[in-house]
Amino acid sequence: MLIFSQNKRQIMDCQTLSVTKNYGGKKEEKFVITGSAGVTTELNGNGILASFPDEKTALDALEKVFTAFENGAKSYRF
Repeated sequence: MLIFSQNKRQIMDCQTLSVTKNYGGKKEEKFVITGSAGVTTELNGNGILASFPDEKTALDALEKVFTAFENGAKSYRF
């Protein structure tokens, strides 16, 4: 699924998305959704796609991405 990042600087064809604690992040960036393009030789094969102030908000956003995918969407914009 093509994912357009929250900061509008990256479009990634993701195979895997995950919610991760962002150690050292600002108050509003304590949890992030990261994406992985799977097996790749590129240096930017992984990346932060969106940032959130708490884990619940990040998990809710991940659920929205899954719902879009489940409904047949080929892309998603944070």
